[in-house]
Amino acid sequence: MAGTHENGRNHGMDARTRAFVTRTTENLLRAFAAGPCGRNKPRPKDNVRTVYGVGARTERA
Repeated sequence: MAGTHENGRNHGMDARTRAFVTRTTENLLRAFAAGPCGRNKPRPKDNVRTVYGVGARTERA
């Protein structure tokens, strides 16, 4: 598990990282379990420049 010493390696992750990874994974699994992925959740907002500044690169698929 991220941020623990269960397998002898924590990869420099702290408790905040562990909490983030755990919450993100739980949210993703709940969204998949709720039904067809993406149909019952809002579209993501393109906020990269807001968060990282005007010079941030955004790549679109």
